[in-house]
Amino acid sequence: MSGKRTQFIVASEVTKTSSLDGFFVNNRRETWLASRFAHFAETTHRVEAPPFPRYLMIETSNICNHACSFCAYSKMERPKQHMDRALFHRLVREAYDLGAREVGLFSGAEPLTCKWLEEYIRSCADIGYEYIYISTNGSLGSADRYRQLLDAGLNSIKFSVNGGNRETYRKVHGVDHFDRVVKNIRFVSEYRKHLSRHVFLAISVVECKENVGAYEEVVRFFHGTVDEISQYNANNQSGQMHDLPAPDFKSCDLPFNKVHISREGYLRACCNDYENALAMEDLSHMSLEQAWNSDRFRELRMRHLEERLNGSLCGNCIRGHLGKPAPLNPELVPVSRTVG
Repeated sequence: MSGKRTQFIVASEVTKTSSLDGFFVNNRRETWLASRFAHFAETTHRVEAPPFPRYLMIETSNICNHACSFCAYSKMERPKQHMDRALFHRLVREAYDLGAREVGLFSGAEPLTCKWLEEYIRSCADIGYEYIYISTNGSLGSADRYRQLLDAGLNSIKFSVNGGNRETYRKVHGVDHFDRVVKNIRFVSEYRKHLSRHVFLAISVVECKENVGAYEEVVRFFHGTVDEISQYNANNQSGQMHDLPAPDFKSCDLPFNKVHISREGYLRACCNDYENALAMEDLSHMSLEQAWNSDRFRELRMRHLEERLNGSLCGNCIRGHLGKPAPLNPELVPVSRTVG
């Protein structure tokens, strides 16, 4: 969660005037996304059995229509499918009753591939979730689809735009969807003005060798359209991108402060776990509370606390270890599908 290699700007007055009240980072006000990162880290209980988190992330679908150069998704061998609808509804209710109040309806893939995304947003809003958000490449769906998502109760959308022009965008994303993404962002920017609640709108740019300088170009292109534009350096995502550097943070709070659920209904430790190497328990056969406090999850947290991460996907990701990680629960993923 280190901010050393992350840049943030405010692209409109909305964030300046309303979203930052009460948030300080390094003794100064920061942007909304930066403050959320900081608050997440500050509220983490780094213990073997932490309380059930406020934060929930669900992989409603593990399908994506892009193949970005910096992303490990294209290496995924898991079958591309949707989460079971009944299981989704059970788990978001269960998580809420245990204390979750924020839910991200995506996890490494493209959320708009989910056929029931509008239904899921509305269900989470009806349950009482305070913050419902997605991160999308923005190339799927027309203005009408985004209208339905916003009307259902979505509180935040972050678009991943990794190029400030068509040519650079295509080099990174692998497809020529720049114009339609621009159109969708501009629609959301205008439509949210007619809603009775504020919808946070952001853009993220991952800098890699194919798009050096894209961040500044994106800032110029979208200034005044969105609330915030952030930049991240590409790194060895989930230990599968060996030609990229390891992340610069020294520890990871995710196993302690966020619930991650795969589209199969597995509780796992990370959203960038494309082959379920960090999947621990099958929630079709176990309650969410039992899984969060299971022996297998407690052991993973102890490995983090004691820095015994060799041989795991966590070690490859945040420590830059090499080698083939063993799955935490071999029953949930064939060994052949763990990364090399």
